[in-house]
Amino acid sequence: MNPVLKEAFNRIKPVCDMLMVCPTADTVSNFVNKITKLKKDVVQELQQYLLFPFITHISSTEIETKYGLQRKLVDGMRAVLERVTVNSFEMCMKIEIGLLQLVFDKDRPGMIAEIPEELKLSVMLSLTVLMLNMDKKFREKLMKTQVPLLAQAVFVAVHIAKLDRLRALRLAAIHCVTAHTGTHASQTDDYSIKDPVIEKAVVDMLSSILPGVLAGLQDVATCADNPGHGVIVAAIDAIHRILCITMHDKFLYKKSEYTADDFAKMYLEKTKDKVDTEVSSKKPKEITKRSPEWYTMAGDKLMLVTKSLIALRTHEHHKVRKELSVFCSRLLTECNTTMQPSIPLALDVLIALSKDEYSQVSDYCATAVSTYFSTAAKDAKNKTMDSLCENFFTTLTCLPRVLNNVDSARKLSTLNLLHGYIQVLGSEPPPQRVVSALSVHTNMQCLCNALLEAAALDADLTLLSTVATRDVLAGAVTDSPWVRPRCVPAGGLRRVAACVRGLAATRAADLLADRLMQVALQHKLPDAFLLLNWIGSEPKAPTSLIERILNLYIQEDMWYLPLEVGGGEAPLTSADTLDVSVYDPRAWHRDSVPGLYEGATETRYTDISYRTPRAAPPPRTTLREAQRNMLVSCLLTEGVGMFALTLNEHYQPYLMKVLCLVLERISSPYELLHQAGLKAVGSITAAAGHAGPADLIRCNADYLTNQITRRLKKAWDCESALQILSVVMEYSDVTMLDYMYGIVEDVLVQSCDKYYDRNLESYLQVFITFIECLQKWFKDEDNTDSKPPERGLDLLEDVREYCRNQQEAERLLNEEEPPGGGQSAEEMYREDRAAELDDAADYGDAVTNEEAPVARHLSVTAAIVRRCVRGAAGARGAAAALRAAGGGLRVLRGSALLLPLVHAAWPPLVHRFEEGDPIIMRWAIELLVTMASVSKDFIRARAIKEVLPHIYRFLKKSSRDSYLKDAGSSYRLSLAFALQLCSLRALPRLAPDLALAREPLEDAMHSVDPYLSKKQPKPLQAAAVKFYETVLEYDYGAAWHHLRRLCRNDAVLRPRDPSLAPVVGTPFQPKNKNYENNIKLIFNFEVS
Repeated sequence: MNPVLKEAFNRIKPVCDMLMVCPTADTVSNFVNKITKLKKDVVQELQQYLLFPFITHISSTEIETKYGLQRKLVDGMRAVLERVTVNSFEMCMKIEIGLLQLVFDKDRPGMIAEIPEELKLSVMLSLTVLMLNMDKKFREKLMKTQVPLLAQAVFVAVHIAKLDRLRALRLAAIHCVTAHTGTHASQTDDYSIKDPVIEKAVVDMLSSILPGVLAGLQDVATCADNPGHGVIVAAIDAIHRILCITMHDKFLYKKSEYTADDFAKMYLEKTKDKVDTEVSSKKPKEITKRSPEWYTMAGDKLMLVTKSLIALRTHEHHKVRKELSVFCSRLLTECNTTMQPSIPLALDVLIALSKDEYSQVSDYCATAVSTYFSTAAKDAKNKTMDSLCENFFTTLTCLPRVLNNVDSARKLSTLNLLHGYIQVLGSEPPPQRVVSALSVHTNMQCLCNALLEAAALDADLTLLSTVATRDVLAGAVTDSPWVRPRCVPAGGLRRVAACVRGLAATRAADLLADRLMQVALQHKLPDAFLLLNWIGSEPKAPTSLIERILNLYIQEDMWYLPLEVGGGEAPLTSADTLDVSVYDPRAWHRDSVPGLYEGATETRYTDISYRTPRAAPPPRTTLREAQRNMLVSCLLTEGVGMFALTLNEHYQPYLMKVLCLVLERISSPYELLHQAGLKAVGSITAAAGHAGPADLIRCNADYLTNQITRRLKKAWDCESALQILSVVMEYSDVTMLDYMYGIVEDVLVQSCDKYYDRNLESYLQVFITFIECLQKWFKDEDNTDSKPPERGLDLLEDVREYCRNQQEAERLLNEEEPPGGGQSAEEMYREDRAAELDDAADYGDAVTNEEAPVARHLSVTAAIVRRCVRGAAGARGAAAALRAAGGGLRVLRGSALLLPLVHAAWPPLVHRFEEGDPIIMRWAIELLVTMASVSKDFIRARAIKEVLPHIYRFLKKSSRDSYLKDAGSSYRLSLAFALQLCSLRALPRLAPDLALAREPLEDAMHSVDPYLSKKQPKPLQAAAVKFYETVLEYDYGAAWHHLRRLCRNDAVLRPRDPSLAPVVGTPFQPKNKNYENNIKLIFNFEVS
């Protein structure tokens, strides 16, 4: 013994003796502290001496129930084992047996002793360290001679991982399994054992215990109570390490040459009577280990393990899915022959996970699949393709049942698998198996049913909601809010679309599209149109196929589906015709027109003839059918735009057919149909290479104006023309105005025809759009609403101004010259007579200055206002008529045409205020504000007498209804609340424009007073405060005096001039505390 070793021995001997004699927690801790200070080579030399106390005590029965001490001893032993390489086989056996005795109990369930989990954890860690730090030759000997002991250790570790719940213990037990089977990460290099001798010993040992080990690890991996993902990942890692090293293809014996003796032996085996040599009839013990028969039997049985692990492909954690993909990839590359029954299952997992949301998983799986097909033999590849084709249709059959389940992860995984199948089968060179298989009617039916179920859309009442405000220039629509899947989870619809596009890129596209078009024609299913849209959006789809789908879409009976619930034509009334025997507007039908000789055309009302019959009236529609038709209409419109992006230059022949149809959709009153039109026109614009929809319309202006003009002459196309015209104007600029004048004038004339009264709303929408465009193109430079420059407030300024005016008047009266300027009466008469004669002589030569002609846009606007003034008195369309009239008056501001139109609009406006309809009254108030703004005091007297009292009465009456209506009250959604808010916001503009003063202004302030209370809704309070702020700027004295009386306080306001008497009462401190905050806001005081 060298001096260094001797010195170390002398230092450690007392500690070991103390540990041997008195094993306590302190002695063990002291021992560990001393060990950590020794060098590794010293510990290596003294390992048997250092480990002897621990081996003795863990086998002793004296501390059998002292679990804390046992744990300390095991941890102390592990501290030594971690620093040495075990060089004694006998000592290794003693340690292994001693540690196993602590955790093994054959009388307990699972044969696991009932000891604390902490002690089990220490034992598992120590057993793992022992196997990892064992000398190479002893490991080989242990693998060859102590298979039962290793099997017991593996059995114990697997059951601990399966039955216990402590996460660290389960992980340690799984690592203990891999250490005892020679597959631990520290014992392998890239999953393989480099030493062939050790590898052979490991495989021989595992061949004896393989089913039990993998069955236990399978239970660990698929346990439903696994916390987190670490245990599952470790279990899958252990499974493929053990399975792939045992079932590796390189261990399968393959004879390269066959002799006559081999054939003779084969013949004798087949001719033996009553002896069956099939693998399935032999008992496992009768089959030679690692023989071809054994590998066949093992492959069949281990397929169950693969099947159980497939469920983990939908696990929520990506690391589990990544480890599962590693397992399947190793099966393909390392066990392709021995695990043949599991190969299709592994391929399914890799194909499904190749569409995983995590790139680490999807990239790995995609690479594994491509590598397998690029390296596989032709026969094996064909066999695999046949199997995948069968699995593809099996998945299609199961897809509807899966989608109607509640497991979203399973739905998404199945769709991923389906997409992967289509990609793999579609990448096959012609002739493709999928095309041949889909040629069978039952297979095509199965595919269509599955895709229709996956693309099923949800329909509800929101589909029929109408648009409140329309702005075609707000921005491009990029999403599809009408596409709401019924069965597929979020993100799954994109996968369904990818599946359909993948099929559209194959030679089966025509077969699939024909079947879907048949379903679309027969049943008008939105799901079928959604699938056709995806087929048509695939760039690799045949152009002729996309054109066929587009022709189907733009058919009249397909494009114009009834959307009104309970549609159809109403019964004739006296307003339609006085005597049906004389004129029945609906007597004519598709094949005959009464009173017309052949070849004649009745252009006055119908523009129909024998060659151009009347279209059939729309059928009656139920709510369910209307919702379905709305979905179909949105999908048709979206599809037209999608096909434009796909066809590009081939779309030009369809542009003229489609453009008007899409513009009609944009003008639709339905919100979703309007958005679908915007999306479609954006796609068409991009496909045609235009800068925007406005540029597209500008380039096709001649065609559009021609279409509008022609359609206006046809009774059944009139509404379509109006819709197109409305959208064209919104997209146009001032350069298109010359095109619009004639059309708008025609519309004006036609709108006066009683026959076209049913399209009144469309006419008014055209007028509104045209006027809004004029306001945008001819902005009023003379802004009369601009505020005067702010100046300092002086309450006596009006008094000083009055005194100055009086003084100036007296001065002028005093300085006035006497009449005649000193001339006599006779001279004055002669002068006047001469002036009369001169005027009479020059009368014939007088030249009058003609007024400048009125701008055409002003004359057209005036005509529109006159038409809308008449419409405002009617029962239908009054709100739109008032809105259009108000916009027209703003355009005519400062024009000579303005005041006559204001005068003409006054009677219907007063009538609307007298009726009191909240909806109409809101627009009437807006028109009143506009009239006051553009005509000022022209309507002052009439407004004070005939209109404003209605507003005041309504505000006073409704203030009681809105009292204590907080933000959660349903009252805030009522028409009365909206009218209150509109009235309060109108008064600050009416007061200055109408120059309200004294009693009229006092009446206005009285009507607003109740809304200064904090018990009123916040929006109404804000509007009331804004009103008083405006009145303070307009007439400070009147507002100051009125608020002083409203406050009714006893505060004294003392003037600076001592000669003036003090004022009792101020407008700043109300007695009623409900008004306090808003009064302070009016005077810009700080609110508490």
